[in-house]
Amino acid sequence: MIFRIKRLILPIEIIIETNIRIMRKITIITSLIFASLLSIIITPAQAQGVDEVHKLKIYSGFIDGSYYEMAKDMQAMTRKMYGTVKYDITEMQTPKIDPATGDTLRDPETGEILYNVEIVKTPTGDTTEFMEVRESDGSYYNFLKINKIDVDVTFLQYDVLLYESEKDLSRKFKKTDNIRILLPLGSEEIHLITLKDSKINSFSDLKKKRVATGSSLQGTHITAAFIKEATKSKWIDVDLPYDKAFRALLNHDIDAFFFVGKAPIHRLKNMKKSMRDKIKLISLPENDILKDAYGEMVEINNSDYSWVVDPVKTYAVQSILVTSLSGQTPEQKEQIVKLMEAIKAMKDNSGYHESWKEVKFEKDPVIEWEYYAPILNLYN
Repeated sequence: MIFRIKRLILPIEIIIETNIRIMRKITIITSLIFASLLSIIITPAQAQGVDEVHKLKIYSGFIDGSYYEMAKDMQAMTRKMYGTVKYDITEMQTPKIDPATGDTLRDPETGEILYNVEIVKTPTGDTTEFMEVRESDGSYYNFLKINKIDVDVTFLQYDVLLYESEKDLSRKFKKTDNIRILLPLGSEEIHLITLKDSKINSFSDLKKKRVATGSSLQGTHITAAFIKEATKSKWIDVDLPYDKAFRALLNHDIDAFFFVGKAPIHRLKNMKKSMRDKIKLISLPENDILKDAYGEMVEINNSDYSWVVDPVKTYAVQSILVTSLSGQTPEQKEQIVKLMEAIKAMKDNSGYHESWKEVKFEKDPVIEWEYYAPILNLYN
């Protein structure tokens, strides 16, 4: 009887020991799987070789426009000064060697070879950007975005800011209260364009004519509305952006159109001769209200565009770089200061947009608005 009990006990011990071994193997396999999954999850973040930080976001303008090109310049400037080198992270495994015997070391339980793990960082040649450039539909679109949490800096036309500040007088929520000037960027000429064979030869000829004033999200739209009100003009507004307005003019669907941009505008300067021969610029009238808003009149002539025969008198809109205090964190404040330091240090270097030549760290007398206090020490 005792013999039979021993025979029963022995298989049970074997079964228990076998199960323990199986559980150990399962545990080891599970650990390896978990470690592999963890490495998959962690690797993308490690592969950058940097910690996640807030990236400064700027809304610019349409691609190839002066705002967009200057924003890309700012990205390049900050990349050189603050960009972080990206790395490819790889693991190099080499078997562990017993220094006494020279034998390969193995796990005493599993018998598997033990490895030394070395982390190798190899520069990719790329850089983590300090700031992100986003294209936009225009200056008014930028204004609508500036108080949002996903925007740090935008380009604006100064008259858009003035226009909205007047509307704030009747608003409960003031959209312009938190906006601060970072940097005056010079001026952009107001272009009024019509066909060369058109009967429109002066500004007063716009009465009852179909005039494209940009899309509702463009600063040009605000500028044209301001001019219309200041001069008491009676043209018919047509909401069309520049590219569509040009085609509409050539097709005689409109009679003229406004466009605001730094002369010479690339698209107007480099048109085919067949198109240049079909258009002309019209002068704006002298007007005290316009003078108060834009300053003295300026001239567009043959040195700007080869197809301009007689010099044209117009006004220039002040272009500005702005930020909003709304919801701004200490980290964002620090990054904005760094951005402005980079601009001041590098804007005159070769290879950047020609408009930077006119940018000075000085307050513009035409701009009557509060500047961003943390960067005033950069001003001359």
